Amino acid sequence: MDIKALIESDPRYRSLLKAIIDTPYIERSVLEEQLDLPQADLEPLLAVLADGMLILELAGQADSSLESRVPKKVYLANPEKETLIREQI
Repeated sequence: MDIKALIESDPRYRSLLKAIIDTPYIERSVLEEQLDLPQADLEPLLAVLADGMLILELAGQADSSLESRVPKKVYLANPEKETLIREQI
C-alpha cells in the first residue's frame, strides 16, 4: 500500500496514523475525541488502514467489570511498517 498516495487522497489518514503511532494501544473512543471525528467517519478510515496492514486492530480488556463482556478495540501501528509510516507523516 502506498502510504504517501493514501495520505494525499485524504489528509485525515495522516492525523490518524500520527495519533496511533504517538499513542500505541489507543482506544477507538480516544481517537474519536482526539481527532474530533464521529464514529461514522472514523470507521472507514480505520478499515482501510487495517486492511492495508498499516495498523493492527486488537481486542483489549475493558476497564470495568460492567463493560467486560464487550472487549474494547485498541490500535497499534504495524511494527513491520512503522518506519515507513513515520517517514510519511
